[in-house]
Amino acid sequence: MLDKVLLFISDLLNKELKMTFGLADDIVTVSSLINLDGSISKNIENKVILSVINLEQEKTVKNREEYVSSGSSAFNRVNPSVHLNLYLLISSNYNSENYMEALKMLSTVIGVFQASRVFKPETHPELDPSIKRLTFEIYNVPVQELSHVWSGIGAKYVPSMVYKIRMVTIQKGQARERVAGVGSLNTNAQKQ
Repeated sequence: MLDKVLLFISDLLNKELKMTFGLADDIVTVSSLINLDGSISKNIENKVILSVINLEQEKTVKNREEYVSSGSSAFNRVNPSVHLNLYLLISSNYNSENYMEALKMLSTVIGVFQASRVFKPETHPELDPSIKRLTFEIYNVPVQELSHVWSGIGAKYVPSMVYKIRMVTIQKGQARERVAGVGSLNTNAQKQ
């Protein structure tokens, strides 16, 4: 599910940047900035990079068992869905000669999410129908914490923004138990 969310965001931003600036090539990519061995990831220079920096479980949604219809008046009991908030680092990874270009691209990305904060399959048909709703909000990271984020990534700071994306729901849908449904109600109960 996370991959579908990130591909949707990447495609959305690529379309917007291509249209706005008349670009031929994709400029937004989903990637880490640094490989596990500490080397710089390939093909990320002069790009806008989408990187997940944290996931958290959404606690405000009640996690109760769910019943899913299996047809013919029966239901499957499944484990509760997992609701996640995704913290997305959007980095404008341009070399110093293109610093103004980095700021221009990042400003455009911020504008996309300012113009439309909520994405649903009804309003954005390219969004996977299993994703009910994505809400984008800027997550303000204090300067000291931002320094820790970039140190943890192992990269040098580039112009960036962190967004909190609410809620990615994961439901595998595997039945734990099959439960019979109510067939009909007998409304002709005999009086005594």
